[in-house]
Amino acid sequence: MILSLTEQSSKNMENKVWPVQPQKSLRFKPLAELCVDHGERPKMPALDGVTDEHKKAGTHLAAIHRMHLRDMNYIGQLIENVKSGGASAAALAEKISTVELTENMRQFGTLCGRECRVLNFHHGAEEQMIFPQLEQQGIIDLSLIVARLKEEHLVVHELLNRLQDAANQLVAEQTVKNFFTTEASFLQLLKVVKSHFGYEETELGDALGKFVPVI
Repeated sequence: MILSLTEQSSKNMENKVWPVQPQKSLRFKPLAELCVDHGERPKMPALDGVTDEHKKAGTHLAAIHRMHLRDMNYIGQLIENVKSGGASAAALAEKISTVELTENMRQFGTLCGRECRVLNFHHGAEEQMIFPQLEQQGIIDLSLIVARLKEEHLVVHELLNRLQDAANQLVAEQTVKNFFTTEASFLQLLKVVKSHFGYEETELGDALGKFVPVI
């Protein structure tokens, strides 16, 4: 099975190149350009011999992703709570120093820190334990998908860093500008993470169950 997939993929391998971006180049990119759904993402051909038991790994991965998205949605709710303190930027600026809003800011900053650490751990576990096992299978398309996912991890991590920095600045100096910088960083991260998770679940679900003993 592995040999047949490799033979099929090798015919057009020379035309498939998804280079990994150096992380240092991301630091200076405009926020809107930090995305993961650019170009053509590699696709995984159907694997032979995939059982219902194998498919459970993909279901487990999706459950882990939903847990992360629930945490991120809570961050989004906190942002909306802060925003509802005023119908306009002027009203927000006037009310942003009230006790309730200040507490929301502090809670938001703390929660962001937790989510940044959790997501970084999740991606670190993939790259150190799961991805090497997938790359060892000798399936070219699968290796290309793993390379693309690693590239996308760099974008996610850059956005996590920007959100953490923005949240820290917001806690230190509660201004309208800092609030909207934090909100924009969060919304871009949420968009990227949803796209990344969906791609990973679609292309790796069966392969995880077939080639990775435990996820």
